[in-house]
Amino acid sequence: MYYLIYMSTASKPMTYDALTDLLSDARLHNVHNGITGMLLYQQDTFMQMLEGEEGDVRSLYARISQDKRHKGLHIVHEGHTDKRIFDDWSMGFVNMDKAGEYPEYAQYIESQLVLDAFKDGRQDVYQFLKGFSQLS
Repeated sequence: MYYLIYMSTASKPMTYDALTDLLSDARLHNVHNGITGMLLYQQDTFMQMLEGEEGDVRSLYARISQDKRHKGLHIVHEGHTDKRIFDDWSMGFVNMDKAGEYPEYAQYIESQLVLDAFKDGRQDVYQFLKGFSQLS
């Protein structure tokens, strides 16, 4: 199983409806292509983890890189793992701008570590995203 974590900036501020449309498109595509993952959004920045067969994930990343809703895409971390983290989620989603809904992640949200500390591709970005699979 291959995973890829990337970050990008929204080309324009995302409204609730725009985020909902993006998520709906992603889920539909992912179900048909055997891809699972997690999407985080905070202050016009996206972080997404994609999981699946390497060719499928790389193909989706190439598609995303052409999506005009994103700019400045860069891969933060990638690798292989024995099993999926988000095996039941065609695409999980957390709007990090709503910190009150996730008090266990308040330290990340408040200090914007999602935006800053993970840009250098440290391994802890994988553990950070993995933590969201534990939320109920």
